[in-house]
Amino acid sequence: MKKFDILVIGELNADLILSGLPALPEMGQTRLAQDMHFTLGSASAIFAGNIAHLGLNVGFVGKVGDDDVGDFVLKSLQKRNVDTSMIIRDKAAKTGICVSMSFPENYAMASYAGVRETFTLADINFEHIAKAAHLHMSSYYLQPGMQEGCAELFKKAKEMGLSTSLDPDSDPSGRWDDSIFKVLNYVDIFLPNEKEALNISKSDSIESALDLLHKTVPVVVIKAGTSEVWIKNRDGKMHINAFEVDALDTTGAGDSFNSGFIYQFYRGAGIEQCAIWGNACAAISTTGLGGTGAFPTLQQVERFLKDKKVDI
Repeated sequence: MKKFDILVIGELNADLILSGLPALPEMGQTRLAQDMHFTLGSASAIFAGNIAHLGLNVGFVGKVGDDDVGDFVLKSLQKRNVDTSMIIRDKAAKTGICVSMSFPENYAMASYAGVRETFTLADINFEHIAKAAHLHMSSYYLQPGMQEGCAELFKKAKEMGLSTSLDPDSDPSGRWDDSIFKVLNYVDIFLPNEKEALNISKSDSIESALDLLHKTVPVVVIKAGTSEVWIKNRDGKMHINAFEVDALDTTGAGDSFNSGFIYQFYRGAGIEQCAIWGNACAAISTTGLGGTGAFPTLQQVERFLKDKKVDI
């Protein structure tokens, strides 16, 4: 039996979320927020904390600085029952932080990368990977140190018998390097949002992006904002609408979707069921501040779907 259901490899940082802003500040201008929240950040950490909250056994491989923010990140993961014993403490670099200006339907961010830029394949002990059943990574484009070895990482994971998933996140350079296709050769589930999918595939529509990406990846899941999800697998294409809720903060909604989707995938559910659970987890997560602030328990997801009259 594997020690971990899910092993997450990725970036780690904290988030400072400012909410209730009347508008984005312009140069030389101050805008007053109505609330603030200091919380666990980074797509990989939000995914790990949330899928562990659903009840799976989750381990994390990554790097933080030997500082107060690093302490906060580790304690936040541990509170959600994520194994942090494989996370490196680096005395030579600072833990990253992201400032998120949150609005009900969107957000803007400014980020300090910190130690995540020094995280490389050399920091990974492959004996840890062998202990897991599924490997997940988020933020491919935000981890320059990992990009060169990422294809080797996923290739070895597949050789060890793990299933794999990848969320690319946005490319801050705007180049959308094609090197990601070397990684996608070893990815079972690819989870970009609409902008990411169109830029990576060099497509002008979701349908064409699905077709192109599916040539490499068995299951392609494109998250189109807060309104819908598009999927292509061996059975064809599928479109599923999101659930309507009174959203407070969309930070981490895509990562929350990933948590619900991969939770059901790991348990052997069909792709439609995976997407419904992903949508439910994403919807509920937007009703609180931060990517983990309102993420539900297993029982809360089941109650939510029952209230929405969805067959679970």
